[in-house]
Amino acid sequence: MNNPNEKKPGVSPVRMTIVRFCIVLLGAACFVKICYLSFFESALASGTGKDCVDTTVEGWEDRVDSTCNCFVKENTLRPDRGEIYDDHGRLLMGNYTVFEVAFDGKAFAKEYGTSKYTEAENDQLIHKLAADFYKQFKDRFPKYSEKHYYDLFTKNYKDRHYVTIFPAKLWDEHKWITSIDTAYIKNLPYLVKKKLDRKTGEVIDTLSYCRFINFVSWPVRINPYGEMARRTLGMNDGDRQYGLEYFMNDVLAGEEGSKKYLELNHAKVPLKDRMDPVDGCNIHTTLNLEIQNAVHNELSKKLEELNAEWGCVIVMETKTGEIKAISNLRRTPGAANYYSESMEYALNAKVEPGSTFKLASLLAFMEKKANDTACIYPMFNHTFKVPTKSGSFIAKTKSDSKVHGETLGTPNEIFQRSSNIGIASMIFDAYGMRNFASYRAQLAKFGFFDTVHTQLGDLMPAGIRNDGRFDNYYGTCFGAGFNIPILRTLIYYNAIANNGRMLAPLFVKYVTNEFDTIQKFEAEVLMEQFVSEATLKKARNYLDSVVWGRYGTGRRYKDSTCPFAGKTGTRDIWDQTIGAYNYDRNAVSFCGYFPKDNPKYTAIVYMYNVPQHSEVAVDVFGKIARSIMNSNNFSAMHSITEYQVKPMLTNTPVNKRYFNKLLSQMGYDTVSYETNAPYLTVQMEKTKVKDSDKRIPVVKAMALSKHEGVPDVRNMIASDAVAELTRAGYKVTLVGRGVVRTQVNEVSARKVKLYLE
Repeated sequence: MNNPNEKKPGVSPVRMTIVRFCIVLLGAACFVKICYLSFFESALASGTGKDCVDTTVEGWEDRVDSTCNCFVKENTLRPDRGEIYDDHGRLLMGNYTVFEVAFDGKAFAKEYGTSKYTEAENDQLIHKLAADFYKQFKDRFPKYSEKHYYDLFTKNYKDRHYVTIFPAKLWDEHKWITSIDTAYIKNLPYLVKKKLDRKTGEVIDTLSYCRFINFVSWPVRINPYGEMARRTLGMNDGDRQYGLEYFMNDVLAGEEGSKKYLELNHAKVPLKDRMDPVDGCNIHTTLNLEIQNAVHNELSKKLEELNAEWGCVIVMETKTGEIKAISNLRRTPGAANYYSESMEYALNAKVEPGSTFKLASLLAFMEKKANDTACIYPMFNHTFKVPTKSGSFIAKTKSDSKVHGETLGTPNEIFQRSSNIGIASMIFDAYGMRNFASYRAQLAKFGFFDTVHTQLGDLMPAGIRNDGRFDNYYGTCFGAGFNIPILRTLIYYNAIANNGRMLAPLFVKYVTNEFDTIQKFEAEVLMEQFVSEATLKKARNYLDSVVWGRYGTGRRYKDSTCPFAGKTGTRDIWDQTIGAYNYDRNAVSFCGYFPKDNPKYTAIVYMYNVPQHSEVAVDVFGKIARSIMNSNNFSAMHSITEYQVKPMLTNTPVNKRYFNKLLSQMGYDTVSYETNAPYLTVQMEKTKVKDSDKRIPVVKAMALSKHEGVPDVRNMIASDAVAELTRAGYKVTLVGRGVVRTQVNEVSARKVKLYLE
């Protein structure tokens, strides 16, 4: 039996007193320390103390000594770069993420070290990893064998080293490591562990334990349509600075943010000072994807057929000056039949315009000669009597063809046949054999010596030399002996098509941020009336005759289903090595507009170093024109059909506060509704009104439901969806633009990703 007087074992009261005293003493010490830090060390903790060096201000190096162990440093927060769209809001240049892949031997040893697994098991794992890496990346990295990966993993695992397997080659998209690759690696079966429900034993989640493969993300710019308009869209990377990416960089780049932190005794402590980055704005170009596709395909096919060196096509909307397509293709070295975007030929190529410049001479002639139909001039062959300063004459014989003897023709026939002698004779008659300055002054009135400012940089003036030598005067009349940007030729042809109104080319229509349009652009009017109305009317008839006339150089490709007008051009190529023209290779072009009676588009085709004459350029122009007009007719048919029905966001929940405003903006009568539901939807229903059907909006209330335990925001507009999810405590990531189509929930992480369309 137990003795009631026996003392039970327990804790000594003295010991309990000591423990209580120590706890109180520790608490008091903590309180004192907190007070000390709050009142005496607050400056140090905030990075403003006298012993703390702020490296974000100038001259901080002078304050550093050997005992300094407190620094305020700053991390740059990178903004998202703005994206580039076509005239219908389709992405032309966007942001993309690629990865650098590295192997951490030390982390591998920690996760799969010999204390957990045998050496044989580790070797087996490395064999599997090497085989899977080879399988996934053999197409992009054919030089790397399975043994290469095995040796790399084994060596760095044993040496406990960190090694980069695939560096991020931002300039070579064929070797990019994408999110598809990272997901493949993370979800390899032997690197994934299953999380089971304790009660049912069912798999409720999978976790990747691929902690020894590191992925470092890098932002890159991507063009979803490959080579199409790549040069115009441009780049802004180091030495490669051109196109919209470069000239609109201030708009696209956004503003960097910053986040300061305190580095105290090699420990990093975040500070409150933070400036969030401002994302770049989006630019909406004038380019049209369908037109760009037609231009790119037709030009590349013809360049391959002719084995040309390079070619350029530009399409401008006549009334607005908007550039709808621009293609600059050059034969890739070492690939005879492959052409890629290589240079901004449209703005920067130094080329002789050739016979397309005869339109400028024709305009100058008609501004002096009102009665052009009564004039007759020599064609094919002629001997010019060139006056000298002494009053004598020098005979200069010129020949355009193998036809012998002089043949006379009207200005219209000369223009149709594209006679160099004829056009020069017309200018000499109108301005005088010794009055090149007067002819040049008339060209100046047409704007050929003005610099045109565009959103892709300045367009330089025509390089016509200001001297009175006969050969220079003679060659200028038909576009020889001087250079002019290809785009400048298109500008004045477009002025003829646009009833004399000359516009500068426009590449960007407007700029938007996340919420609204913040800037709009319109084409600059260079001249309200390029030439007189009488000259303009005659010039249109001359350009018609080149394609539709009896002697027109473009008559072979006339097409009544897509009538166009314009002027051909052929120039021999100047060979620097021999110091003379190479008559076997040509630069050919055609510039014109379509449809010819009511022009909607003006375009120029220019191909360099081809064995044929200008007819091949007319062929390309005609095919592009037919493709564009067919596409536009198709779009017009659809727009007529759909115009009868007013637009409506059916099935899309709309916040009831904005519902009637939205209805009125879309042309409907406002409606009354009484409901406590936060959102309303609308459906169009037919009703009989005076024996005819009429569509009216029928409003229905919509209460938020749940999707996988999360507020269901599918079909909602992005702003409302984000508001609802944020209110429910979820972090939201948006992908795309428009209305929410797909909702991916990560309930455990309190994250939701929304895919918009």
